[in-house]
Amino acid sequence: MIQRRKMKRTRKIIVLLALFCVLSGWSQSKSLQDDLKISLKETRIRDFSMDGLTYVFYISIYNSSSSAYFLSGYEYRFVVNQLQYFHLQIPLEKKIVIEPKKSKLLSFPIKITYAHLFRLVKGIETEDQVEGTWSGTMTFADKRKERGRLSFSFSGSFPIFKTPQIEFRALRVNELTIGGADVSFDAGFGNPNVFALTVERISYEYYLRNSLIIEESVTEGKAIASHGEAAFSFPMLMNFFEVGKDVYMQLQRSSTLCRFTGEIDVKTEWGRVKIPFDKTGRITISRTS
Repeated sequence: MIQRRKMKRTRKIIVLLALFCVLSGWSQSKSLQDDLKISLKETRIRDFSMDGLTYVFYISIYNSSSSAYFLSGYEYRFVVNQLQYFHLQIPLEKKIVIEPKKSKLLSFPIKITYAHLFRLVKGIETEDQVEGTWSGTMTFADKRKERGRLSFSFSGSFPIFKTPQIEFRALRVNELTIGGADVSFDAGFGNPNVFALTVERISYEYYLRNSLIIEESVTEGKAIASHGEAAFSFPMLMNFFEVGKDVYMQLQRSSTLCRFTGEIDVKTEWGRVKIPFDKTGRITISRTS
């Protein structure tokens, strides 16, 4: 009988201790929520290229209490279309102090690689923009001990880069003699992206069949609107003694095979991007009368 009473008393003590721990943890968490506020200040895109970008979340942690807090670690994930793209968990050896009555601005960069994203989320390469959610927890301590964790969740969007399209329009023969020719290669550049591009420089080589006609670099500064296109003309002076008599024969035809290869330097709102290109196809030959 006495043994049963002792067992009941022990069970009550265990239950009370467990309840105390739960309430104590809840109280600490509630105090932490009252003292610290995590908010999103802005998002930025860095290191923009054909291969991907760095998407940066800038957050502010405001400490409304009269005592300093310390960020001792964090864990977060980045999710696209309900699929986890990235997960990271880091304990901080050097804690970040959040002074009383002050805010601390922190940046969290996420490296986005289009190849990995396209493998993870099927069909997303056809989209103009990608919506993603960055969420996780941050662990805080005071000068004596760990105080608990705060959760956060913020959303943002970034563009999918798509390679501009090149259209062969015409090879205009302005003047043709036995020794050479004055021609212009007309091409159209289409911008399939949701953002505008400014073509700053085009470095290119132009071939008629296997003959190199010109190797040149031109400065442009021409803007191509979102989902728009722009026309470009490339003048060329040919010396048949240098490029070969076969080129003279090619220019007598109504069309011929050509190759246009090189690199385009474009400016976007997030920086400059280098775009290699290499296109081969037939082109119509026109003559000015």
